[in-house]
Formats: sequence, C-alpha cells, structure tokens
Amino acid sequence: MHCGRAVVPAATALAIGWLAAELTDSVSGRQSAAVTVGPLVLMCVLLAADEVLTALAGAMEQYIAGRVDARARRHVRRLALAPQEMAHLEDSQFADDAARVSEDSGGVPRSPGMAAVGQLRLVFRVAAAFGAAAVVAWMFSWALALVLLTTSLTMRALLRRWWIHLATVRDEREGLRRRAEYWTEVASAGSAGKEVRLFGLHGWVVRRRTHEFLSWVEVIWSERRGVLRRQWWIAGLAGIGACSALLLPALAAVRGTLPAGDVMPVLVAAWGVFAIGPMGQEAFDIEYGLGAVRALDRLTAAHGRSAVPIAAEGDVKAKANDAVPAEIRAEGLVFRYPRAEEAVVSGLDLIVSPGEVLALVGENGVGKTTLIKVIAGLHLPTAGRLLVDGSPVEGPDLALWRRRVATVFQDFNQYPLSAADNVALAAPEYRDDLQGVRTAARRAGAASFIERLPHGYETVLTSGRTGGTDLSGGQWQRIAIARAIFAVEHGRDVLILDEPTAHLDVEAEARFYRQIIAEVSGATVLLISHRLSTVRNADRIVLLEDGRIAEQGSHHELMIRDRGYARLFRLQAARFSGKGGQTDVTTESVEAGR
Repeated sequence: MHCGRAVVPAATALAIGWLAAELTDSVSGRQSAAVTVGPLVLMCVLLAADEVLTALAGAMEQYIAGRVDARARRHVRRLALAPQEMAHLEDSQFADDAARVSEDSGGVPRSPGMAAVGQLRLVFRVAAAFGAAAVVAWMFSWALALVLLTTSLTMRALLRRWWIHLATVRDEREGLRRRAEYWTEVASAGSAGKEVRLFGLHGWVVRRRTHEFLSWVEVIWSERRGVLRRQWWIAGLAGIGACSALLLPALAAVRGTLPAGDVMPVLVAAWGVFAIGPMGQEAFDIEYGLGAVRALDRLTAAHGRSAVPIAAEGDVKAKANDAVPAEIRAEGLVFRYPRAEEAVVSGLDLIVSPGEVLALVGENGVGKTTLIKVIAGLHLPTAGRLLVDGSPVEGPDLALWRRRVATVFQDFNQYPLSAADNVALAAPEYRDDLQGVRTAARRAGAASFIERLPHGYETVLTSGRTGGTDLSGGQWQRIAIARAIFAVEHGRDVLILDEPTAHLDVEAEARFYRQIIAEVSGATVLLISHRLSTVRNADRIVLLEDGRIAEQGSHHELMIRDRGYARLFRLQAARFSGKGGQTDVTTESVEAGR
C-alpha cells in the first residue's frame, strides 16, 4: 500500500502534464477535445487509488503495530515473571522502562509498534519525494530538483533533531509522569475515596496532583518553547524552496525555455518534494517510539540473561509428591536492594532443620520479610550462599525450589476468580481437587463464610463482576491461609507465614496458631509475627537486629537470658496485664495473646 502511495505524487504530476499538453493541442485545434479523456481518467484513477491505498495502509499499520506491541509486551512479561529474583520488580528503573515500552501518553501511542510503522511510512514518503524530484529534473531542471530536495531534507533534519531532544527530555522524566498519574488515581479512584472524603483531602490531593504534574511538564514546556523560538530557520528554508519552485518555472515559461503546459506539472511535482520537509505523524511515532525500543533494550540487557526455564508441570508434581522437609542453610547471607547503600540482610548465618517451626521476630525494618523472600528464592543473595539440603539454590534449581514453597505474605493477592480457584492457585496443577479445596478452607476457618456465598465455592470474589462479591480483610486473609494449607497438602514442604493473622482478632489469631500450625505436618514452617505471645510455642525463635541474628533459642531459653527478646515480650505483655511491664509472663492470658 505504501509502495503504491509513493508512486502517486510523481504519477499525478505526469498525468497533469499529459492533460495540459492535450488541452493545449485541443485549444489550438490540432486535436479533438476527446483526447483529454485519457489523462482525465488517469487522474481520477490516481486520486481514487490514493484514497483506497490510504485507508488500506491505515488498517495495515494498525495490524503491524498491534503485532509488534503485543510481542514487546509479552517479552516484558517474560522478563518480569521469569523464575528468578524479584528485586527488579521493586526497582524504579525497571518500572519506568516497563511502563515506557508500551505507553499511551495523552492518547498518543509511544510504542515500538508505532515506531515500526512510522519508519515504514517514512521510507515511502522519502521515495515519493525523490520520485517527484525526478519529475522536476526530467521536465525542467536538475538544479531546481536538487535545491528542493536539499531544503526539504534540511528542514526535516532540523525538526527531527529538535524533536529527538524533546523525546529524550520526556523519557528522562518518566518517573515524574508516573508520580503525577498516581495522584490522579488517588484523586479519582474509588480505592482511596474513603480517606479522601473522610479526612477532607479533596483540595490537598488536587493541589498535590497539580504540583506533581507541573514538576513533570515544566521542563518539557520550557524546552518546547525553545524549539518554537528556533522555527525561523524552517521559515527561511521553506521560503527559499517555495520561491524557487514558483519563480524559476514561471520565468522559464516567460522566456520560452519551458512550455507553458509544463509549468503546472513542475509545480505539482515540486509540491510532492516539499511534502518530505514537515515532520509528519510518522516522525513523532518514530522518535517517541524509539524511546520505547531503547527501554526494551535496557530491560533485555539487564534482565534477559537472568531468566531460567520454568519447571514442567510433570516434574513439579513428581518433586512435590516425593518431597520431604528441607534443611535450609544460610551462610554469610547478604542482600542489598539495587542502588541501596546499606544491606538489609548483612552476613547472616542460619540453619533451619527439616520440619522445624522457626519464628523470626524483631522490630520493624530489621529485614524479616526480606530474609524470607531470599529464602523463598524471590531475591538472590548479594553475597553469601543459600543451600537447600546441601545444594546451592541457583539456576534451574531455583524454579524447582520455589515450587516447594507455600507462602502467606502480608500483602497477599486477592484474585478476581472463584473462591475455589483462590484456594487452589497455590498448587495450580491440582486445581481439580475440589475436596482438597474444601478441606483447606475448613482448616483455615474459611469454609463457613464461603458456603454462605451466593454460589458457594464457585462465587467470584470481586464486586466488579456480575454475580460476584467482595470479602472483608479477615475473610480474605483466611482465604490466603487456606491457599497455603492447600499447597502444603499437595507436596509443598516449606510453609512461610509473614504476619498471616494481621487481619484477625487476638482470639482468632491464637486459635490459628494452636490449630493450623499444629496440623501442618511434613513441612518446615517459617513464621513472622509481631505478637510475640503467638510464637512462643515455636521450636526456635530468632530475634533479628540490623539484618543479623541478635539471639535465638526457645521461648523459655530466651526469657531466661533476659535480653532483647525478653524485653520486647514483657513490653507486649504489659499491654494486656496493665502492670506497666511488671507482669508474670507465664500467665495463660498472655500465652493466648489476650
């Protein structure tokens, strides 16, 4: 289609020249007026062809851009979801580049697909300009053709240089754009609506959004004004080209060196050459889209080699069915987030015995959650080693290790799927085990409210779909716990619980640890909790401070040592006894967490 459109300008100029010649002969009486039918039909065909090819080219461009963008998005998803560490998902640079790969900014696509079709469109625009210049050279003057091409291409080069600069400025401020979009969402989305209205934050949120938006666009606007002030270069070049195209053929016609009938086709061909000078939409698509291509290249260079193949489902089932509780060993473990100055986990040595219930405790920010993410294979150690049953967890073994781990994180997922799927997704290869789903839900205390849902276990857990319903925070947490229990029952031999009862009341929390933890057999349990009374029955308690182990032992041993753990335990117990920290820490009320 574009190839046909590239021929149209030159062919139109020649058709006009043919028509002018026939009209001249007809007026002079040398030929009948009927001879003009041929060039008129040709011109009509060319006009119709141009319209049809334009429509077809638009449809083809959308198809090509869609295919290219879909492939780019799939590639980004593979990089993001590859079974390797997840530190890149918490890296702002990765987030900026991933968002940039397929961005729609203010309704203007800035994607690799648009860059590809823009480049295709540009190639044929240049071909059309050179074809029109060839007509000018053939019918009138090579010098004029050269002048028109030179001025038009120089105009385009200047415009391209300025717009490349603007595109670079936009890309450099990608993080600020995402911040402005965040505050736009806060101002308009229902998820934040409760606090915005309750606290009277309407005006403050709007002002903050305006501030972030202006921080993003002020530099862009300033650079754009600078580009506009330099447009006199373009005006001068356009004037030179236009004057040359209009005056030189006219003077030649007056002098008799150019037939009067050839003036019009020369002007039409000259106009075809001018068409390459302005920055068409394809130029913006290319320059903006190249930013997405570069972002994709950065993502591929940084994370493309780190992806390892995901274990096949059959292999995972075989491993899970034969699994025995693992021995986990950390040797000099260090983890530091990208571009962070200090390590979150620093030189940690730890051995978790098979089937042991290990509690990790400590104040906020000491690295508890980060440590279990490293143990679960979600982060790779910056230094040191993580060994499972004596073998390093790395490469393809990392994917298999992850499939032996069941987790309940503080920020657990809430899938907009059925209640049964929400439980079974922890071991998706066993999604058909409905009896196992019901058993896990019952053990997690979720069966009672699931069975009261409109469609029971088939009820979709989201209010955004017809027939669906949402759950309370405590109910969602029980669903997440059921998910972990389902995974353990189907061969996952390491259970990680990161504040699994944060949405439950104290009594329900105590019952959870008495019933659920006691019932989980054949699995190693790693537990994080800020309520120390609920972890006192763990086989071993590890107190973390500044990414290191400060002390460890059973609850009884740590209380006898009377150091950091004992101090924290007494502080929490004082809240329930009302004795200002002077309390009997062995009382049943404290043991139950009430």
